Amino acid sequence: MRQNSCISFFKLLGSIFLFFIILTGCKSSGYETRSFYSMGTIVEITLPENNTDVFEKLVAKMEELNDKISTETQNINNAPTGKDISISKHFYFLLQRAAYYNNLSSGKFDITIYTISKLYGFPEGPYSVPDNETIKKHVQKAGFENISFTPKTISKKTDLKIDTGAYSKGYIVDLLVDILKKNNINSGIINAGGDLYLLGTKENRQWRIAIKNPDKGKKYLSVVSFTNKAVVTSGNYERYFIDNQKRYTHIFDAETFESVNNYRSVSVIAQTTEEADGLATVFYLMDIDEIGKICSKTNTPVFIYTLDSKKIRMCGWQKYEVSH
Repeated sequence: MRQNSCISFFKLLGSIFLFFIILTGCKSSGYETRSFYSMGTIVEITLPENNTDVFEKLVAKMEELNDKISTETQNINNAPTGKDISISKHFYFLLQRAAYYNNLSSGKFDITIYTISKLYGFPEGPYSVPDNETIKKHVQKAGFENISFTPKTISKKTDLKIDTGAYSKGYIVDLLVDILKKNNINSGIINAGGDLYLLGTKENRQWRIAIKNPDKGKKYLSVVSFTNKAVVTSGNYERYFIDNQKRYTHIFDAETFESVNNYRSVSVIAQTTEEADGLATVFYLMDIDEIGKICSKTNTPVFIYTLDSKKIRMCGWQKYEVSH
């Protein structure tokens, strides 16, 4: 019996903060929050009331960037092998970061794994487990070594498919933060479905964010406080389905070509939303020892909630924690 448990944020308006709850009451003290649907999720932007004239600019920029990246991805995925496809500076950056995360994870993270994950119906469904022959046929196409790119073009050696969704949403959030800074706005929050950047302070106090516990309703896993940084969570309860009592998540290991269910959630604090976004997925693919080595190298605090409900704080997470 199959249980389909992947529901979009758009349908779950009551669960906008699936991963995080902002504990500083913005709406009641000189801040305004606006919500809209973009990039397949609910986006919330909170700004001081005297800076709300920039809202429309932010929404328009997010839509522009999302459309551009989506169109370029589709063009690449639909292109024949061996053909040079033109790319923008934004997509070139995303490909560079794909190479970085691929190397950092020793091949576990790979944007070409979409060649396999799409067979299961990810990201939006309908979901089902493909037969072994279909998987074997597509495994031969996947592999980061099967794409080559320059600052202007990309080409494929096989009929593979790519998806930069593991970190491109964070990249777009960072570009919106740049707009805020260029408009001399030094306080605010951008929350794109759990890709969260906290800019400046509120009344000279750092923002406080609670990481929700997926198992215990209103109980928090951790409460952290910081400024001018991002926090992102990857978990096994956002996009998944269950088939024959096995949970299939949207995160796939490019070494095994299989869906992984390693943790309930992995949260990362980083200087940019793109880095927090990408590393949250990279770390989800790794064991605890590997995570420890890499988060020390990248200087990114990590909070892990294990399948057996243990809480593991690594690489300085405690420094930002105000309650647990």
